[in-house]
Amino acid sequence: MRNPFGEGLIVGIIGVASINIAEFIMMALNISETPLWEAGGIVFLSEDALQTTLGFAIGLLSHILVGIAVGLAISYYIYFTGTDFIVLKATGVSLAALFFVLGILFPLRGLAQGMRDSPNDVLSAFIVHFVFGIVAGYTVKYLQAKS
Repeated sequence: MRNPFGEGLIVGIIGVASINIAEFIMMALNISETPLWEAGGIVFLSEDALQTTLGFAIGLLSHILVGIAVGLAISYYIYFTGTDFIVLKATGVSLAALFFVLGILFPLRGLAQGMRDSPNDVLSAFIVHFVFGIVAGYTVKYLQAKS
């Protein structure tokens, strides 16, 4: 019997790991300037507080929690809609979450203006969420084949 909640937790954790690897590569290539943990932490802290050790931990934790929430959304969406086009569905949910957070939530709250002023940061956010969706889709597919 399938467990979409457990699948979603695993998908979220693996997806966040893949996003962090992709983000690290983009920062090393100077494509991105603002890491996603910093964008996640800005929801809770000011930019000055975010640059502390505790601020880093809060930013990273919020990034992981949002990733798990997106993983849960992907898992339940696939659970209710079926496994046809699984990678496309997972990528769509991941990009929809990015659109909601970066396109609606942050502007409404006036957050991460520096990130939104940089086309490279926005482009890298799209790329890493695309990677998240692909990894999440294949992870759900793998977990379903195992059960």
